[in-house]
Amino acid sequence: MDKEKLALYGGKPVREKPLPPMYPGALFIDENEERAVIEVLRSKSLFRYYGPNLLRKAEEFEKRFAEYMGVKYALGVSSGTAALYTALKALGMREGDEVIVPAYGWISVPAMVAATGATPVIAGIDESLSLDPDDIERKITDRTKAILAVHMRGAPCDMDRIMDVAKEHDLMVIEDAAQSCGGEYKGKKLGSIGDIGIFSFQLNKIITAGEGGAVITNNEDFYRRALAVHDVAAYYRAPDYVPPLIGFNFRMSEITAAILIEQLKKIDRIIERMRRNKEKIKKEISDIDGIEFRKLNDPNGDTGICIIFFLPTQKKALEFVRALNAENIGAFVIYREDRLDGHVCKYWLPVLKERMRIDKETMRRALDLLGRAVNIDVNPILTEEDVNSIIEGIHKVANAIL
Repeated sequence: MDKEKLALYGGKPVREKPLPPMYPGALFIDENEERAVIEVLRSKSLFRYYGPNLLRKAEEFEKRFAEYMGVKYALGVSSGTAALYTALKALGMREGDEVIVPAYGWISVPAMVAATGATPVIAGIDESLSLDPDDIERKITDRTKAILAVHMRGAPCDMDRIMDVAKEHDLMVIEDAAQSCGGEYKGKKLGSIGDIGIFSFQLNKIITAGEGGAVITNNEDFYRRALAVHDVAAYYRAPDYVPPLIGFNFRMSEITAAILIEQLKKIDRIIERMRRNKEKIKKEISDIDGIEFRKLNDPNGDTGICIIFFLPTQKKALEFVRALNAENIGAFVIYREDRLDGHVCKYWLPVLKERMRIDKETMRRALDLLGRAVNIDVNPILTEEDVNSIIEGIHKVANAIL
């Protein structure tokens, strides 16, 4: 196909208008969330621990979330970032410790490690865009205390190998499932495999209350410490159970919890739709020469929020994405030199400076992979027509550019 037929160069686009925006949980908000919020407002008890007619929505959400995740303990907090800090302190991270984190993940990951006083040591990523288990071993020192495995863009890390490395070196494992809530690895929910797991319910996430987060664990001591860290008054509420640690105000509100109770009821339906749409798109573009799909450590556990494939060069990836966007097929290259992005290790340096440690080869390898990675979101509300247009658009662009 001649490039002139591409919308980028004056041709007719595959779609007349852009695809719907990618806010999975938010797009499923309906009268159920509305009723839940109104119920809390009418109770006049918006704080989780007391009020004139306390409904205990936060407690209910925690119970439901723990059950869904298959763990003993869940703690609702105010954000995914708060969840990270709470989890790290629950595991005892402090000055002098080192925590291994991937070169791709939200800035909160290394920033919250640094906030505990510990040093984030950046390990490489592989074609799954998650921690490279081989590089984890190269980054371990006598100060390493934990591995922070981030399940990026809806798909799991190689948890078998990560847990093996952790066991061999007596390290703790924190799972960041902020972007992968409801995903699985070999039948286990993401976040439930390591020592402690965290989640975010910010607007972009699979389920959302606008903000919010959660910490889960099967270890009661970690849970008790998390209680103390997330609530400055926790010790005074239950001195026989909560240790006397310095805490913050990371508590979940009753309104946030009420929304999340309703969202949690919908999570499997949201994920099922994304998986179904992704499966069809991926199947129909699998015969295109020149694209290499992202490696999935457990295809059955992928939440299906996006399709990611690599092109041979960053130049090709950028042209491919420009062409797709002109066809009204939303896409982006994960790393671009002309765009600040807090998910990419290069852009953590202005914030963390000498408080993080990364070597040149780890940086180079990560930027090469991310700079060739084309991301197309797979919205749960896509119609069959939308899905077919994505398939048509990818083929059209590939035929002209690759």
